[in-house]
Amino acid sequence: MSTRMRGIVLSALGICLGWTLVAQAPQEMTGPPPILVIAREVVKTGQAPAHEKWEAGWPRAYAKANWPVHYLAASSLTGESRALFITGYASEEAWEKDNLATRKNTALNAELEALAAKDADFLKESSLSVFAYMKDISYHADVPLPTMRYFRIVAIQVKPGHGDHFVEVGKMVREAREKAKVDVHYAIYHRIHGGSTGLYLVFLPLKSLAENDQFESRHGAAFAAALGEEGQKKFTEFGMQAEESVESQIFEFSPKMSYPDKAFIAADPDFWAPKPARAAKPAAAKQPAKP
Repeated sequence: MSTRMRGIVLSALGICLGWTLVAQAPQEMTGPPPILVIAREVVKTGQAPAHEKWEAGWPRAYAKANWPVHYLAASSLTGESRALFITGYASEEAWEKDNLATRKNTALNAELEALAAKDADFLKESSLSVFAYMKDISYHADVPLPTMRYFRIVAIQVKPGHGDHFVEVGKMVREAREKAKVDVHYAIYHRIHGGSTGLYLVFLPLKSLAENDQFESRHGAAFAAALGEEGQKKFTEFGMQAEESVESQIFEFSPKMSYPDKAFIAADPDFWAPKPARAAKPAAAKQPAKP
């Protein structure tokens, strides 16, 4: 991620919603940030636990420097073993300012370089992408992110020349959900740097995986009726004409690898900043019986 300055990326997926507690200058934002910088690290087989333990060094380094920009991390539950690191910004200019400030902090840079040198032992590859928020086709995107434990991300690769088609269908689907009062939440982002600009990400936050079980039932007949026969036809045509691929993955938040701000932690401290478990006291030795 940008504050990590290590050249890592998300080639497919990210995080969702409640962004005001993640982004730089959160008081200036009222919803998902306009820009997401997302890093992706593909972890070697069998190295996930060791990698997570080592990654905890970055939050400690930023906390020591009292760094004002925060980020969240998550580990994959599906697909290849990988970790995602997500930072929200008000603009690309804000991202640039964070990068420049990091470079000027000699003490922080020294710690980050030492961490990065060892981090390569755990990884197969790493990359970095930048995404722009699509407010007009997102749906009830403000949620209490600190209470979430997972997120499901649907990556839609759209064929060249069908970007406007995607937006048109996205608006249609959003209007149908509003009309049917469907109880789901998602934010949609569009990749603008770091890979194919035909990639769109739909981020759905989850308190538990049971919400995945309920996803279809929450739509039901009311949504189909709101979409209408013509809308369903347009939706099907989009899939046939414009979609190159669709991929769904599930990630689990990692408090150990994250660097959330104090307000974010305070919303659910038991999860985001659990107290170390106390070591059990050794059992008292039995006294020999008296003769």
